[in-house]
Amino acid sequence: MAFSQEADTIPKSNLRGTVSLQMGKFLGTNDYLKALEHRNFIGATAELTVQTDGSKEWHKRFGRPYYGGGIIAFDFLKNSEMGRPFAVYGTFGGAFKETLTHSWNYETSAGFAFGWKPYDLEKGYLNQTIGSSVSIYINFGANYKYYLGKHLDLGLGLNFNHFSNGALKHPNKGMNTFSPKLSLTYHFDERLIHAKDSLSSFNKYSTWDVNVFGGVRHAIFIGKDKGFEDFDVDMVKKFQGEHYQNWGVETVYHRQVTYKSSLGFGVGLLYDEDYNNRFYQDENGVIQTEKRFKRDNLLLNIFPSYRLSISKFAVQIQPGFYLFKKEIDRRYDKTIFYQRVGFQYTIGKNVLVGIALRSYKFHKADYIEWRLGYRIFTKKN
Repeated sequence: MAFSQEADTIPKSNLRGTVSLQMGKFLGTNDYLKALEHRNFIGATAELTVQTDGSKEWHKRFGRPYYGGGIIAFDFLKNSEMGRPFAVYGTFGGAFKETLTHSWNYETSAGFAFGWKPYDLEKGYLNQTIGSSVSIYINFGANYKYYLGKHLDLGLGLNFNHFSNGALKHPNKGMNTFSPKLSLTYHFDERLIHAKDSLSSFNKYSTWDVNVFGGVRHAIFIGKDKGFEDFDVDMVKKFQGEHYQNWGVETVYHRQVTYKSSLGFGVGLLYDEDYNNRFYQDENGVIQTEKRFKRDNLLLNIFPSYRLSISKFAVQIQPGFYLFKKEIDRRYDKTIFYQRVGFQYTIGKNVLVGIALRSYKFHKADYIEWRLGYRIFTKKN
């Protein structure tokens, strides 16, 4: 967090309600989706948000942003067998540029989507896009809003949605959509027009945090073992797989370099149950699991860190490296270089809670981390 930012109370606020409609296509990101003749979808959204009034420094720095929550429902039209998912999410956005009559804006959202019809080989449903009925939902967008009066905004923009279950259940090819978006926003009070105030000076701070985290990933048998053919693999048994635990502890030091941004470095210790076990085919071709090492190994990792702070909320990007990790089987061993993107919220002055997605090869989800931490110190640079 950037501790030069003021407390998160808002003396004046504007409650807003927004409804919007998306009409577009989901992208052909896997073989199943590429084979579909039609990939059209409709998405309808309802949101309730608070428009900040510009009275705090972080309001000015992020374009007098809004924050709140919403729900979106999707209809895949001629591909209704994929399910009718809906997502519940938190949202944050603001203005790149604003005048008395219009604004150019950014928007972000993240939450969970429910209602997918997951892959099920026994039932003959072979869509490998989502292997579970629940997925993560992430949204990015940009739009232009024209002010119809003191209470109404009409918006038109472009929108990108991403769905994935973070390797909680395979298969997990994921889905992306891209579409135009039409919106109508109603301000319950008259629209707040912020003054053209200059940015204030601020103090820079350094922080030292300790975090613990845990997660679960679904692992499956890959390919075939030597001496067997593809048809020897029991596909039902393969996708049953195993659920493995991941947990760890780490410490990270950050130094604030601008009002929004901090750079840091961290070191951690990870127990990866997936790394300590392996799949194999026995003499009859049946998929089995066994311990890979005589004793379970822990993985030491180091990582640089970038933190974007928005009052008590933070986005963290942390590419990292596993030190001394052994590569035994290229089918299963993930690269020593991993990537992590996470969200963190500070409760009070020192307690940290968060969620993060660890991945490898930049596009393959490893597992979702549920995080709890403590800020050891905060000091002025």
